Order: sequence, then C-alpha cells, then structure tokens
Amino acid sequence: MRLDAATAALSLASATLLLLSPTVAHSQPSQIASLSVSPTADVVGATVTIRGAGLPPSTQLTLEWRSVDAAWVVQAIPTPQVTGIKTTPISVLLGSAETNSSGFLSAKVQVPADFGGSHFIQAFLANGTALAPKATFVVEPSFRISPTAGPAGTPIEVTATGLGYGPYSTSYHLSWDNMYVGYMTALGTHGSTNFTFYASGIAGVHYVAVYQGYPGPQYLNPQQGPPSSETQSTFPPFVPFYANFTVTPLLVAPSSAAHAAGAGLALGGGALASMAVLGAVAGGAVLLSGRGPVQRKGASRAALVGVLVVLVAVAGVGIYATVVKPQASASSSSQSPQPVTFTPVATVYRPEIVVPVSNATSGPRISVTPDIASVGENVTVKGQGFSPGAQLPITWSTRQGNNLIGYKQVYKPLRNATAGSDGSFSFTMKVPADLGGIHYVSAGNLTEDSNGTLFIQRSATLSTTEGPQGTVIQVVMQGVGWDFNTNIVAVDYDNSYIGYGCGFNSGGNVTIAIVASGSPGVQTIDVYPSVWWGPSDYQNQSIIEYRYPLLTPQDHPELMPSFHFTFLMTAGNATQAQATVGGGLPLIASPEGASALAATGGLAALYLYRQGLEAGRGVLPGRAESWF
Repeated sequence: MRLDAATAALSLASATLLLLSPTVAHSQPSQIASLSVSPTADVVGATVTIRGAGLPPSTQLTLEWRSVDAAWVVQAIPTPQVTGIKTTPISVLLGSAETNSSGFLSAKVQVPADFGGSHFIQAFLANGTALAPKATFVVEPSFRISPTAGPAGTPIEVTATGLGYGPYSTSYHLSWDNMYVGYMTALGTHGSTNFTFYASGIAGVHYVAVYQGYPGPQYLNPQQGPPSSETQSTFPPFVPFYANFTVTPLLVAPSSAAHAAGAGLALGGGALASMAVLGAVAGGAVLLSGRGPVQRKGASRAALVGVLVVLVAVAGVGIYATVVKPQASASSSSQSPQPVTFTPVATVYRPEIVVPVSNATSGPRISVTPDIASVGENVTVKGQGFSPGAQLPITWSTRQGNNLIGYKQVYKPLRNATAGSDGSFSFTMKVPADLGGIHYVSAGNLTEDSNGTLFIQRSATLSTTEGPQGTVIQVVMQGVGWDFNTNIVAVDYDNSYIGYGCGFNSGGNVTIAIVASGSPGVQTIDVYPSVWWGPSDYQNQSIIEYRYPLLTPQDHPELMPSFHFTFLMTAGNATQAQATVGGGLPLIASPEGASALAATGGLAALYLYRQGLEAGRGVLPGRAESWF
C-alpha cells in the first residue's frame, strides 16, 4: 500500500538527487550491497543523504520509506471504548536515482511527515523488485510554540511532529510552570498535530515543558528509562522539550465603567496625598507642643514616627506625580501597557464529524435539519411518504443503563403529528436536554434507515465572567455523552488540571463549581474531552490517559470538542508584578498605588494627631483604645 499521489509528488519535489562520478576506468571488484543514511536520526523536514554501494550499475532505482497507518480500535464491551491500536504497513515514495557505472548512488531527501521512531529505507528496481540492503532512520519528536510572549489569555499554538503510536510514545504531556495541563496524541493524524492552549498567570517568565508519559502523566527521568531493545526499536527516543513564554503586563478594567472609576481613584489619590502631608504636619505640631515629663516622653516617641509618616506621605505624592505624569505623555504611553476593557472569551474547537443519516428515498421517512445541534437549539423535523391524514405519534430515542450492566436504546414519546394530504408533515422543535450523540426521531415502526437522525453536540457556558477572589463559577455543560469515550470532560484552571465531570447519570448535563483563585487579573478555564475507561492490559493501557485532558480533540476516538473561557478576578491576593484590576498597574507603580500609599500616610497622620492630643492629656502612646 502506498500513500496518496499528492504526498508522493511532494516528496519527489523536495528531493535533490546527486550522482557520484566513476572514480576509476577499470572494472571494480564485486562489493557487498549496502544502503546508509546520514544523519541516522532527525526531525520531520530535515534534509538527509542516502548513499548506496554495490548496487546494480547504471540502473534507475526508486527509494521508498516504510511506515504504517494507525487508528484507534473502538469496541463495545459492554459500552464503546478504546481497546487498542490497529496498524497497516504502507510505503512512501521518496524519489528515484540512477546509480553510476560502479553501482554507487547519493541522494538528498527531506524526512517526510510521519510517526516518530524507526523507519526502513529501501531501493527498488523499476519492475518493483526490492534490493536487499536497508537503511534505518529514526524520526525524532519535535515541538514548537508560537508566540513566545503576550498578556494573560494569549492563545499559544503548539506544533508537534514525530509523535509515535506505541504504548511509550502515543502520548506526550504538557506542563505550564510545573503544573499539569494535559496530553496530546497524533495517532489519527499520522504523527503530526497542533493545538492551542492559553497563557495564564502574573506578568513575567513562565515555563513550558513536554514529556512522554507511560502509563499516565509525564515521565520526568527518561534518561534512566529502559533501553530501546525493551521498548521496541520502532519507538521514538525520549526527547523532553522546554520553552519559555513571557506574560506581559496588561491593564485590565472590568467590563463596567472601570475607566471612570480608575480616574476617580487617581484624582482622589492626589487629594489624599495632600491630606497626608497636612495631617502629618498638624499631628507633629500637636505632638511637639505637649508639656510635662510624661507628655514630653510620649511626644518624643511619637515625633519620631511623625517624621517617618511625613516622609511616607511625601513619597506618596512623589510616586503619584511620577506615575501620573508619564501616563499623560504620548511618547511614554507607547512603552507602557495600555488599559483595556475586559471582554469575556468563550470559544469552542469542534473537530469535523460526519453523522450517518437515513438514506431512504421512498416510503415513510423522516429527516432532521440540521442533523448536528446543541441542546436548546431549533431543528426542523420533516416526514414524507405517510398516508394522507395519518395520526403519527413521534418518538425520540435515548439510552438507559450504566457502565456496569451496559446500555439499551429506548424510545420516548416526543409529540403527535398529522400527515397532510400529500402524506408529509413538518414541525420545529428545540433540541431536548439529553445525552450527547446520535438520537433517532421515529414514527411507528420505521427502520433505522428511515428514521430521522440528530446528533446532540456538547455545549458549555459560564455562570459568571467577573468577580473577586472566592467567586463561585459554574461551568454548565449540555450534551455530554453516555459511553466510555464521551461521558466525561476534564477541566483546567489557569493551565492546571483540577479534575473531571461525568454526565451520564444527569442526562448529559455536567455542572461543575470552581472557586476563583489566584491573583487579580485574567484567569483561564478550559474544558477538554477525555476518556473514562479503556484497555487494562500492559501493552495498551497507556494509549489513552483516562480522565486526563486531551489537548488534541481532533485525535479523540469520537472527535469531542474543547472549550475555552476567561474570567476576570477583580480583587484578591496581591502578587508582586501582577497587574491589578481597575487601574491595571502594580500597587507602587500606579496612580492607585501612589494614592494608597498617600492614604496610608494620611491615616497615620490622623493617628499621630490623636496621639498628640492624648500626650497633652498625659496618655502614653500604645494604650489599647479605639482612635477612630
């Protein structure tokens, strides 16, 4: 079996074939035929050189690359689940070359997009006869992220090539700042894949890592793993990948009138700064005016604090002026983060699916349009070929049972319809809240080929998109499925896996409560497809990481979607270098920060003023009493 013509043509177009000239005119002694490749290991797209010796002289040869096609095996035992991987041998045409009169050849080719691990290269005569020598080349895994900088919420695309198809190499795991995000596979995409995750956290450098994993999350010390002779030589090498991503500061204001509030706070900061200075001076004056031994002792202690408070207040004014002035400057504004209004993000990536629909063209039959929809969306049901005026009870199919005893298909009443004079009917309905997957709309004893078919796809929403630390966020999903491959979802919060939810016992509904945590700013929530259960034998148990986030939905056994949301935490734990909400700058580096510092000086000045009065009455500082 060979790959399609387009792939072969691409390989031919990328090959540069070089022929070696004869080195001597007289006949050469016979040589043992050989074929080699240099280097012997590299990534997809790299240029390599194939050399041969002892081959038939002055003969046109084709060069082929041996590989496999691979696919998930899904069986119903008692419910559909992944039970293994099926492979089929194939060949890729790399190019052709003619040997010289001495039986030598040399050809430069590019490594084709393929699974990672060992591949054979072999030469063939024009009649298809294979020549004995083979060269072995190892495709190494390769990863790339883009971009490498941006504010929290920036989409980061991961491109991967050379992923494998064996227990040790099917899955590769992604971490962000040493927190587990999820895993990727490329079984159905022939070793190459790409996906998007989203930057999260405070401003500064964050760390991305990719490891292989068996039989679960990432294998952190692959250099001490079993040798290739024990893991099969066809598996790719253990090659960890590391990269940095810089989260840049972002001035985020809530979607309400945040800019107006921020401006008011900044203006208030100037007034507070002035109050701080005046308060400190007034308090100090009162303190210094105290009389008597006790009063002088209290006054001298408080006077020292008064000097410090004056300095703090002046610093607040200075910082306030320093911060506000550059923001008003057009030249400096291009160098500083610009304030933006928070707009919640809710996106979904849906792999393309094909729904098997009824194919009857005559007799009683029903169709549903569209045949893929989410819970609550409108669909149109049409019937044809029925007896004129017939009263038709319309039914809806669903599943009952559980993962232990299996499932059975049942039909429930949907509504009644009356066929018109031409034997047809039509009505519009909202998709019922039910399990994800295929449902049949039937009338009477229609065969499966005549039923209307509707595939309920997953949908997801957030209950709220803004709030302070501790806000309870509900992720509400509809259309979660019933079998082992479709009945759960896996959830990440700020690129950290927090758990999974199951939707069978709730008829496809999954409602997950998450408490907002972290630092003020943009938080990310991602919902990925996963698998509840799969094979338990040693050789196959790692091909699906049960209940972990699958970052490549296009390679899910049943092509489930992934969802991405953002949430704005408006207040919470202060974190160094974290952009705050409202003004959007760190405490000391913003008008609000300067205002807060000046306000602190002002309050302390009021305290000194009160202490000065108490010193005048003979009350020592430090006495426990309310001073407001």
